[in-house]
Amino acid sequence: MRLGLTALMLLLAGCSNVVSVEDTVEYKCGDQMVLAEYLDDGSVVLKINGQNTVLTRSKTDTVERYDNTAAKMTFTKKDSDSIYLSSDGNVYPMCVEVER
Repeated sequence: MRLGLTALMLLLAGCSNVVSVEDTVEYKCGDQMVLAEYLDDGSVVLKINGQNTVLTRSKTDTVERYDNTAAKMTFTKKDSDSIYLSSDGNVYPMCVEVER
């Protein structure tokens, strides 16, 4: 019984998905600091004021767009110079990457 339970736990652990951070970028959107962690599954985690929000990538040919409809948050990258954040109806000024 104990061996069977151990084998089951190993099997379940092997089936779990592991997501890794591919890139981390800090942005300044007006007065708002945003830390973006781009994950290898195509999503992004935005850290704003101590809150983490996961946004999934939307299918589009022209821009990188990430959405979380429950949080009413959208993060759009048209190119490296045109990055926008909107959250709960608030559209922030264009975001710029913070170089450190």
